[in-house]
Amino acid sequence: MRQTIAAIFLLLALAVPQIANADDSALGKWHVTGSVSDHAFTLDCTFAPAAAGFGGTCIEVTAGGGMGHPGKAHKLNHGSVSGNHVTWSYPVSVMFMSFDMTFEGAVGGNHMTGTATAAGRKGSFAANRM
Repeated sequence: MRQTIAAIFLLLALAVPQIANADDSALGKWHVTGSVSDHAFTLDCTFAPAAAGFGGTCIEVTAGGGMGHPGKAHKLNHGSVSGNHVTWSYPVSVMFMSFDMTFEGAVGGNHMTGTATAAGRKGSFAANRM
């Protein structure tokens, strides 16, 4: 019985780092560009581990004088990675409308590409690790 319990603890101890490493592919800082319905956006996003998936913040980047200036910060309400498939979203309020800005795509090394959706409209995004 003791050997069985010890074996279970050993297997769990070995499995936990593998599970954590599988979801680390999207963590870190990303520069995200894209457009939805001809509305271009540029974001600097930081993704960190959270209880279920990842959390973080995406900050709007506006051009000015050749340098990016921080704009509005959006706190993620969802972030997950499964294999190379990554999704995240954050709430947006424009005038009297509230909706989620949602990103779904594939992460490979230091790059991500995929679909961005906002208020029922679709577009695309690309991101590079900073």
